[in-house]
Amino acid sequence: MSTRTILAGGMLALAGTIGDVPADAGQIFATFDAPGSAATYAFSINSAGAIAGYYEDSNYAEHGFVRAPGGTITSFDPTGATNTVAYGINSAGSIAGSYWDSSFVAHGFVRAPDGTITVFDPPGSVGTIASGINHAGAIAGYYADSSFVEHGFVRAHDGTITTFDPSGSTGTFVNGINATGSVVGFYNDSNNEEHGFVRAPDGTITEFDPKGSSDTQANSINKTGWIAGAYINGVDHGFVRAPDGTITEFDPSGSTYTFPAGIDGKGAITGSYEDSIYVQHGFVRTPDGSFKTFDPPGSVNTTAASMNNRRSIAGYYLDGNYVPHGFLRSRK
Repeated sequence: MSTRTILAGGMLALAGTIGDVPADAGQIFATFDAPGSAATYAFSINSAGAIAGYYEDSNYAEHGFVRAPGGTITSFDPTGATNTVAYGINSAGSIAGSYWDSSFVAHGFVRAPDGTITVFDPPGSVGTIASGINHAGAIAGYYADSSFVEHGFVRAHDGTITTFDPSGSTGTFVNGINATGSVVGFYNDSNNEEHGFVRAPDGTITEFDPKGSSDTQANSINKTGWIAGAYINGVDHGFVRAPDGTITEFDPSGSTYTFPAGIDGKGAITGSYEDSIYVQHGFVRTPDGSFKTFDPPGSVNTTAASMNNRRSIAGYYLDGNYVPHGFLRSRK
């Protein structure tokens, strides 16, 4: 499991949909690319089915995009951006992400549904990653200070920013925020081991690790406080943590690496796993613990990134030429 770092970076358009392709009796795929894309990465899907992510153009510059439920794709960049990545989209269509300026410094931004972009940084930041946004417009993420130490933050809808770190943290990384304002992520301790945490709306931080874990990452949290994530015990495994703290470990059959990415309101989890020949596939784990695996047609490697409460899933896949494309997996 790789520790996250703040990296130097990396218009209205017609829909770039490749097509709607029936997969089996219970699912249908739409695969797509942003216009002018050489590589498309879909990261987040909201309750209406709008998808946010980024794409690389032919010059390897990165641009944010939003794909409307009807398929229309709009690309965007904050003023002065050399690279833009959209990480999260809420039910209203507001998008949170980061962009890199000409000095390769990362800044946070929020894009309103009307296209207005507001940029921000926590005080003292030399690099900001805005990783998630909830229905109320609160944004969670992390930033690096002048000593290049990472800290978590929450930005309220009014722009007020609160920074935080779990006790003993030497680097704090935030992956998600739910409707009530609870935040999840992981932190590094003085031995450079990773531990999961959840920060309640009142600021209380609870740290946790599955039994036997050498590294833990909490990746997503739903409205009722169920958390999905990954941990290492020899190899990478998935876990789900109940609001009472009970942790259940899991892996799809045949997995040698499991990485849960999103959890819906009922506790269904989506993510990706790697098989014994190093091919990555998407999965859905239902609340009863059963699995369904999937790949978009033509995929040689699938990354499932986000799921909404209709269990529509957004992500990206590599084709036979190892070119990334976005996908939407919907249930019939």
